[in-house]
Amino acid sequence: MEHLLVIEDDKNIRDTLKEILELSGYQVSTANNGKEGYSSIIKHHPALVLCDVNMPELDGFELLGAINQRLKDEIIPPFLFLTAKIEKKDIRHGMSLGADDYILKPFDNTEVLGIIRLRLDARKKLLHLGNLNTSKETLDTFNKIALPSADGLKLVAFDKIIRCQADRAYCNFFLVDGSNILISKPMSAFEPILIKKNFIKVHKSSIINPQFIDKYIRGKNGSLLLSDGCYVPVSQDKKDELLKILNHIDQ
Repeated sequence: MEHLLVIEDDKNIRDTLKEILELSGYQVSTANNGKEGYSSIIKHHPALVLCDVNMPELDGFELLGAINQRLKDEIIPPFLFLTAKIEKKDIRHGMSLGADDYILKPFDNTEVLGIIRLRLDARKKLLHLGNLNTSKETLDTFNKIALPSADGLKLVAFDKIIRCQADRAYCNFFLVDGSNILISKPMSAFEPILIKKNFIKVHKSSIINPQFIDKYIRGKNGSLLLSDGCYVPVSQDKKDELLKILNHIDQ
């Protein structure tokens, strides 16, 4: 039975959500405010969190930010925010913290159940695909890497990858077409094959494809401007190795 957490300071809404979720077969815990919600997430590790935005103690955004800081490299459950009204800047802020969706009040019970099922199923698929092993022989033969995406394995040519970047327990592959693929594996799982394909690890959180370096920017450690407009920092222990590689490109 999947365990859900409802964090809502309005008792009527909290009790209504608890009732409809339990009738749908979920195990449900509740919290009255962000502070209680924080403790419950750390203690019970729910499969999904339904969280009000405006609450005492900690609001929804502050709570998700605090969870990100506490769990860091651990996988955070899907976060669905409940709100009566929301501005675009708040939506962007919530998404930047890792929010998965917004549910507007007053909500339709069927819609809420549909969104929850969709998010739970998507997370299960992502975690399952993230555990698949990829054959190194296959990668070498086709010069592509198999990346688990939300709807299956996506075969991506190495020369279409700009960078791989760590994101807590996940990693993100940024591609030349402007898209990115979030994967529920740490960057270290892909580091050996990327390095073998002449990618460069320039920071503990970044592995880059050198063909997409537009500019090296001098500084204490330096940074790189990539062709997608992203600035990537260079760690002190990688600086000399990187400069040696850059100085030999096309020579």
